[in-house]
Amino acid sequence: MTTIKISDELARELDQLAGSKPRSAYAAEVLWNDIRRNRQRKSLMESAGAWKTEDHPELAQGGAAYVEQIRSEPDARFETALKSRER
Repeated sequence: MTTIKISDELARELDQLAGSKPRSAYAAEVLWNDIRRNRQRKSLMESAGAWKTEDHPELAQGGAAYVEQIRSEPDARFETALKSRER
């Protein structure tokens, strides 16, 4: 365990936000969330440009448009699986 010194004002704010949760547990949860967010941000920055437009022409209209297109297409595998279950 490690002790972290914080101001009284910050301690009061933590207590208000934590509600019934102990201050330390709430603070640890907040810190872990921030660590995960920073790791994700770092990964995104490091991987920027990894996908080349010429390698993925299906994404020419943007990722959201491609996902919408996929969702609107009939799912032949799913339909086949449903039919085989009905037998």
